[in-house]
Parts: sequence; C-alpha cells; structure tokens
Amino acid sequence: MSQEAMQQLKGPALGLKITAGLGIVMTIASVAMNILGVGIASAESGSSEDAFAAMFSGGLAVVFGVIAIGIGVFIWIGAQKMLALQSYGLCMAAAIVAMIPCISPCCLLGLPIGIWAIVILVKPEVKEAFNPQL
Repeated sequence: MSQEAMQQLKGPALGLKITAGLGIVMTIASVAMNILGVGIASAESGSSEDAFAAMFSGGLAVVFGVIAIGIGVFIWIGAQKMLALQSYGLCMAAAIVAMIPCISPCCLLGLPIGIWAIVILVKPEVKEAFNPQL
C-alpha cells in the first residue's frame, strides 16, 4: 500500500523540489544583484527616487530575499518528507505555500504543482500511508 502511495507522490514531490530549487537560485541571484547595487532602482535612468523601485532594492530587497530563500527551503523539506511518507501536515503546508503567488519561490510553477500535490495528498490511500496505524 505505501509503495503505491510513494509512486503517486514522486511526481508532485519532484515538482515541488524543482519549484523550490528554481526559486532559491533566482532569489540568490537577485540578492547578489542588490548587494552589488544593480537592483531595480539602479536600472531606472534618473528616477532613482521612484518609491516602487526603491522598495524592491537595497536592504529591504535583501531581507525579502532571505525570507524567500527560507520559504524555498521549507518547500524543499516538505517535498523530502513527502517522499519519505513523513509529516503529512508539513507536506500539505508546503504544497499550499508553493501555490501562493508572490510568496512561492517560483509562482508560475508553484500553482499547478501545488494543486497536483494536494490532489495526491488527499487521496485516502496516500493519507493512510502517512499514518499506517490509523
């Protein structure tokens, strides 16, 4: 029974790992650009006072980047736990977080993959595989 559940979870878990990995890599690149001073505000020619651009560059962008990396790591850990059939709640939370635009590390991939993960996670046989004693 748990072997069948593991087979069903391989695809969504891999998708969550790809989503988290891409998001982490892109965020690290963004943080590095902001630290080096080549963020959005510096790309503006002459209007570095623009509030929107200034909000997403500099120190605040680095803070948002660190938070985004943490979210990516959380999704990665949820995918790992999914493959090990451990911590059902954490797996479900990781799938939900992956679906949230602007919070998920890679929102275009996160939505369909998060939905796919939840559809698999709510199946009775998969849910039972997480807690075989129930």
